[in-house]
Amino acid sequence: MSFKIENTRNMVKSTNDNGQKDTETLKREAKARGEYIVSISGNEKGLFAIAKKFNMTLTDFKNMTGLTKDTLQKGQVIKNIPTAKIESGMGLYSLAKKYGMTLKEFTELNGIKENYKPQKGEYFYVYPSKNQNNKPAKTTPIPETTPPKPTPNTDPEKKVKEDTTPQAKQTLNAEEIADKLEQAADKYRGAVGKEEFDSVFKQIDKDNVIDVVNNFQKKQSKSLINMISDEWSSNKDARKSAMTKIFDLVAEKTGNKNPKLREEFIDELNDEFDSWGFVSTKKMDKIINSMINPIDDTNNDINKKDSAPKRTGNTGSNASHLSGKAYPNEIFYTTNGGKSKDITPTTMTTIKDKDGNYVNAGTLKSWAISGGKKDIGFKEVKDPFIMRPLPNYNTETKKIEAVTEVLEPTANGNLNNKVIILNPGHGGYQQKNGFFDAGTVLSVKNKEGKEMPIEEWRVAQSYVENISDNLRKRGAKVVIVSGAVRNGGMAAQRYIENMLAGKKGDDDVRALMKSTDKSNMLFLSVHVESAKESPKDRKCTVRYSKNIDKELANNIYKHVNKGFSILTPKPHSDNLYVNKAAKGIPSSLLEIGNIANKSITNSLLSSYDQKKYANCIADAIEETMLH
Repeated sequence: MSFKIENTRNMVKSTNDNGQKDTETLKREAKARGEYIVSISGNEKGLFAIAKKFNMTLTDFKNMTGLTKDTLQKGQVIKNIPTAKIESGMGLYSLAKKYGMTLKEFTELNGIKENYKPQKGEYFYVYPSKNQNNKPAKTTPIPETTPPKPTPNTDPEKKVKEDTTPQAKQTLNAEEIADKLEQAADKYRGAVGKEEFDSVFKQIDKDNVIDVVNNFQKKQSKSLINMISDEWSSNKDARKSAMTKIFDLVAEKTGNKNPKLREEFIDELNDEFDSWGFVSTKKMDKIINSMINPIDDTNNDINKKDSAPKRTGNTGSNASHLSGKAYPNEIFYTTNGGKSKDITPTTMTTIKDKDGNYVNAGTLKSWAISGGKKDIGFKEVKDPFIMRPLPNYNTETKKIEAVTEVLEPTANGNLNNKVIILNPGHGGYQQKNGFFDAGTVLSVKNKEGKEMPIEEWRVAQSYVENISDNLRKRGAKVVIVSGAVRNGGMAAQRYIENMLAGKKGDDDVRALMKSTDKSNMLFLSVHVESAKESPKDRKCTVRYSKNIDKELANNIYKHVNKGFSILTPKPHSDNLYVNKAAKGIPSSLLEIGNIANKSITNSLLSSYDQKKYANCIADAIEETMLH
């Protein structure tokens, strides 16, 4: 069978020897050229529909393709369409993941079934990267039948090598390196190991490392090694190597010759990566920051002015407590305003064991770990390594209480002077029996293919951290409150009501609650559904209890549907404690999605998708508060 392709004013026709059209051949050839042919199947609904297929606005799509009119003709060729090629050993899922797409989004865009078997070198449509949205795409792929003529006396292999010479390293300054590393992380779910990330990362040396670290922290409100650790889909050893490189370069630049400090950093790195899923870099950040900004112990009155004891490390009234990582000599502060003594693993509680003996905080934690291992979600997990936070125990009231903290704005914006209260669902210990409320525990395969435990409370916490970062960049103050709700938890203690009245939480939270008008406040509780019995259900909902809550719920639906449709939550009226307790301020409980649903699990765990989703939630909160 032979084919003939005719191009007349960007129109395409394809015929075989019998004059019959072969649309599949046309589609494959168009994808190889980075083109899209209109209405081959006769069911196209206009330019807007095509733009939507590529997850773009009509304006951005027209800018990318160079189109100036909205009208289309059958057979019209649209150029500059983003495509990607299947490499050896790669499947549809891997290619979709590389471009921030779910398998369903990828197959629907390309008009194929999920069990489609791709050929090596075959091209597929993909979503454009962020830097493509407002400008024409880069040069489209050149068909293999017309390879470019080589330049005389040019060695392609030598050209690649030249790009990594010391001279090439001088092409980016520290600020540009920080920007490009973040861009790579935004583009891929697992940037470490990708050429776009590694080629930039190689340019970090001892002379610019401190400037790179500071620039990244300033712009992203998170550390560089924290970003590297977040690339969950990247190889574990590659991430560890990159994080160690940052430490070694900082140590070399600052002249730090303390081998024990490096040993402490490596031990912490290994401990975190030996545990499941999310990695906490708080202690590693502290070690690096101590080298960059050593503490001045001189007797300087200026240094002493207005100074108060600083809470450092993993403290109960600090959001780092939520990371679940415990250290041998850590100290946890209480939640009654900081007026009573600190809590350690040996602090006695009012919880009793089966023999009627009072137990300490460390025992409560061991119970929580043992309880997690018995969950059905661990049936495929060999020797799960789970860390839990110590209970945030009020030594005056003898109650286990929630964790609270005020996070200051990182920039000015539309939410200046607004206070957003975020509650990551579950987490914390229950007063009556000392059980840790982890939510449902399931198992999921990591990059190395091993089954690892995943818990509702950790996923919810990760989303809250991303939402918080986004809101703070818009000028908002964010209050974190996290703890068990039932069985002697926040509901029984009327914790949220008392916190809003300035009677619960640490000193900063109490002061902020008393000084802020309720018209400038909003409450959002973030949960992750895990319906094991219904693994096909998406379980994306946003629940409200009062009339003033409905606008927030509707705005969340609207913005998520516009920016992250796969996890669009349906608004539901419900009689929930967290919403009712937030009297006088808009409040909703958000169920992001079902982690038992394998089709959306990768999206729920992806740092790229979490940031994208967090932006939608922040847009909804901003619209609600400014309405």
